[in-house]
Amino acid sequence: LKAICGFGRDVVIISVDVLDRPRGAGGEVEVFVRPKQRRRGRCGRCGELSPWHDQGGGLRRWRHLDAAMVKVWIVAVAPRVDCAACGPTVAAVPWARHASRFTRAFEDLVVHDAIVGNKRAVAKRYDVSWKAVNNMCVRLASEALDRVDLLGGLTAIAIDEVKYKKGHKYLTV
Repeated sequence: LKAICGFGRDVVIISVDVLDRPRGAGGEVEVFVRPKQRRRGRCGRCGELSPWHDQGGGLRRWRHLDAAMVKVWIVAVAPRVDCAACGPTVAAVPWARHASRFTRAFEDLVVHDAIVGNKRAVAKRYDVSWKAVNNMCVRLASEALDRVDLLGGLTAIAIDEVKYKKGHKYLTV
């Protein structure tokens, strides 16, 4: 099951629960997991090591990649850490990005399909809302842009004015 879900050594599977659904509705599986225990957790926003704050108020569910036409849900307690910069916030978990209801693998797949296709078709295919697909695209784009310096290596900037209508209408480029 660890290999099917794509978990590494930092995730421990506690149990599995198969949810009963009406015939033809497709099955669902809940996989109860926890990250390996550590003395301190990482802040979900900035990634800094922080002391534990509390247990976070119960179980949370993340949608994972489907396995053999069965929806897979990852269920775990998401404890909170007391970050010096961000304050009390949910600790980073290895399977999902901060403030997301989907796992990293599911978001990567959906965003890839949205890039090569369109968001509406992807939303229908994976049984999520169009808004959720759009939020996944924004989250991944901002994560990718954080790793790249867009102005790195810039040596000069050129400025020009172009006339675009009769009269005195100019566009500065």
